[in-house]
Amino acid sequence: MGGTRNRRQTTMQAPAPVVDANAANASTGYFFAGGMGLIGVLIVWYFELPLNFDVTDREFNPLVFIPVVFVAIAFYALLKAIRDTLRFRKFGTTTLMAGTAVPGGRFEGTVRSSRDLAPSGDYTVQLKCIRTYRVGGPIVSTSGAQKSTYKDELKWRETIVVPSTSVRSSTGIPLAFQIPPDALPSKGPPIYERVHGNVRWILTVSAPMPGLNYYAVFAIDMTGAGHGE
Repeated sequence: MGGTRNRRQTTMQAPAPVVDANAANASTGYFFAGGMGLIGVLIVWYFELPLNFDVTDREFNPLVFIPVVFVAIAFYALLKAIRDTLRFRKFGTTTLMAGTAVPGGRFEGTVRSSRDLAPSGDYTVQLKCIRTYRVGGPIVSTSGAQKSTYKDELKWRETIVVPSTSVRSSTGIPLAFQIPPDALPSKGPPIYERVHGNVRWILTVSAPMPGLNYYAVFAIDMTGAGHGE
């Protein structure tokens, strides 16, 4: 019976494969671009702003630049979404198989692509910790002049290079990082949230390729209690 219990525990602790975020980022990007573009159009419609950009004209309304900003943000998000879509179509999905990430431990695993890659250079694997902090305003964001401002701070980063001639991407690109003992545990959503003290760990794998470069990104769950702030 003891052997059965141990086998069950091993099965429960086995790491689950994690798929890269290119496809998810593309979907989110299209949604965000559509929302920003819609806001820009609604501002013009609701306030009946004439599309007059001649600053020397008496009827020129400087508020016309507000929807332009929203449309510019939408265009930038759309370009990023298209790029992520092209990456997904060109490289397929990339899967991460790794152990648990804990402060002071060794984080090891492999990254496998669904298609064999033939990069023109080596693979660059990077693990980094980013902390979001509040610069000004109240703890809870409000409207108007009291709205909080947030910035990102790079708390830790390590990069390793894996020679492309020594591995086959569909079999596995190895990775190994020694996590510092004072590493901050991840908090909140794994990718990003505008909340003071939010910590996210991100693993990226990249390589130069003809045309669009290979790039895969994963959110890493760093468990345990960190000591640094």
